[in-house]
Amino acid sequence: MIRRRRIRESWVWHALLCLACLAILAPPAPRFPVERWGPAVPAGVRSLLWQAHFRDGWPGVLFLEDVLVLTHGEQVEARNAVTGQTLWSFSTSGVGGYTPPEESLEATGDYVVAVAPRADEDDDETPRGDSLLAFNGRTGTILWNLTSGFYGSDLPDSYFTYIGAGGERVLIRIPSVGVVRALDAVDGQPRWESTVSPGCHVESGDADESVAAFLMNCAGHFRLRVLGVSTGRFLWEREVFPLGAPLITVADRAIGVESDNAFTVYDADGRRLYEHIAGETCVCSWAATAEGLMIVRQDDVSKSMVADAVDRRSRRVTPIRGEAGEFETVEAVDGRIYGKRRLGAALQGSVIVMVDPVTAKQTPVATVPSYENVIGISRYALLVAPDADDDDRTSLLAYRTVPPPATDPGLTARGGVERRSWPDACSLVPPSALAAEFAKARYRPLPRPGPPELGLNTPTGCDLVPGDATHPVLTLSVLWVSATTAEAETILKATVAQFGESDFSRISSPEPWMRLYVDRAMTDAVVMRVGGTLVRMDGAGDRDVAVRLARAMAGGLRAAA
Repeated sequence: MIRRRRIRESWVWHALLCLACLAILAPPAPRFPVERWGPAVPAGVRSLLWQAHFRDGWPGVLFLEDVLVLTHGEQVEARNAVTGQTLWSFSTSGVGGYTPPEESLEATGDYVVAVAPRADEDDDETPRGDSLLAFNGRTGTILWNLTSGFYGSDLPDSYFTYIGAGGERVLIRIPSVGVVRALDAVDGQPRWESTVSPGCHVESGDADESVAAFLMNCAGHFRLRVLGVSTGRFLWEREVFPLGAPLITVADRAIGVESDNAFTVYDADGRRLYEHIAGETCVCSWAATAEGLMIVRQDDVSKSMVADAVDRRSRRVTPIRGEAGEFETVEAVDGRIYGKRRLGAALQGSVIVMVDPVTAKQTPVATVPSYENVIGISRYALLVAPDADDDDRTSLLAYRTVPPPATDPGLTARGGVERRSWPDACSLVPPSALAAEFAKARYRPLPRPGPPELGLNTPTGCDLVPGDATHPVLTLSVLWVSATTAEAETILKATVAQFGESDFSRISSPEPWMRLYVDRAMTDAVVMRVGGTLVRMDGAGDRDVAVRLARAMAGGLRAAA
């Protein structure tokens, strides 16, 4: 985040000199200016920008606007988010006392702190403390590092654990002296301390660019303290009532308190914005903007995931239920909230949507196959990671999104595939094939429409129901239609792999344009790919009948392509 100097109007000459200095010292402009991309991720069809492969994994990834910082093994590096070009890199092996970070990179402005648990203690029951490595995320310049001592000992180094970063401060808790200490992100020097109340210890804490919050456990009674992160100025403190192992998270001047069966969010002024008390364990995630909150949690009764959108001004909660609320992830980017959720139970695709927390309206942004995990979102790139390859490589793929024609908004959710390429599930099995297998049956279709985001006028699922009880009910599903055969083949392999307990086996076929798998346990269940189209059929009652019907479906799909 670029911080602008305040200059008095009378200092005209001084202002001109400062502007000249800033022009010289400012980092190079991004290849694609912010104005081109707009204030948020544009909705559209994915187009690959670049990809990278790693043998040693990548536990930490974060965006600094147009710069992507990541770690893999002992290596820390930065890439241009648009081109994938490596900007700088260094090895942590030469940094004394530091161990490679494990899934923790956090930034305050352009300063990044990598957090790693100590790995040199033999006793797994003893708290390990943390090691910190601070560096400039745009230049790769290492600024400072700090390693925790052993728990219960003040020598040679104090034991500490990391709390959070924001406002160019890095916060740690030091139990031996009973303080939360803020270190300068640039030089690592102490800038302020907050004394923990006598008889209390800090359970959890976090920070954003404005506020810091930590939870004190005082003999079973909990107090939440909130401070200005840059100066340590006291804002407020109150008693709270979490159970189990509470966790504090801070985002956009909102403080979340999560415990075993409850989740509460407070504003920076101490107002309670949201509270949910669960009957069982609260499986919660959330994101915040200045306008509102998005909370994803597990429903007590159905055990499915549901979502609540919260207007911060009025504190009005708008529930989002059904498939529209089953989010896997939520994230705030550039003042907007994005979430990833499945497109229906059967479809092998997920949609990234932008959610208005005030109205709960969802706008599809892009579609990703079910086997791809969304790692990061920025206005410069959409970063995904496919499930691990057969050789355990870890891959990162960066995409931009190209807006679709306004005449077909469903093109975004369909991943750029034309509407006419999606087959009618009720027409998958040719009538002649049905008559050949079940001569006396009179089947009627019961269509199952697809999600409205797809913009289809044909069903994605269908039950073919016979007029008598002697013939089987056939269940047909269009799992996905990909723009390329290669992507469809990868989705097919991932789909078959997720049914590992059933163990699908591939049926040899002379046709190079199709793949057919049969479930070894439920022998009448088949999954098939024809070109870029994936379909599934259940209920034929017999393996050989299922294979013959699948081949008839394949012929029809091939002819229609």
